[in-house]
Amino acid sequence: MNSMIWNDKTMSLGIPFIDEQHKELLNIINQLSTSIYSNTQKKDIFIIINKLIDYANFHFTCEEELFNNLKYNKKDEHKNEHREFLNKFTKYHNQISNSEYLNQAEIIISQETLIYLVDWFLHHIAGTDRIYAEIFIGKEPVK
Repeated sequence: MNSMIWNDKTMSLGIPFIDEQHKELLNIINQLSTSIYSNTQKKDIFIIINKLIDYANFHFTCEEELFNNLKYNKKDEHKNEHREFLNKFTKYHNQISNSEYLNQAEIIISQETLIYLVDWFLHHIAGTDRIYAEIFIGKEPVK
């Protein structure tokens, strides 16, 4: 799978600091793609998954602060999507921490992880995030 390229027209939400964070998430996803293409996923996947979990935590915290400062009636659903994502990647992290598991399945784990990430990234930004972006642009925070 080739690396994904940021497309302002289809990916930008119009909230600059969130768009920059999404670009960084895309960069991390592309690191996994490059690792698979280079056949270095066995040594790279643990580092990439850790980086993804750390950055996703940071990004989700920023988004959720927006939710708390503005009237967004789907914030609980959105936060649940964030928790599901983090739970899934914590599970991946725990699985790949087991070297026996990783030795048996690093290619499958890496490819399944990449497919999931690309799908999640595109659908989350184009779907869930787009909904809150449309609400937030031009709105004043709740006081």
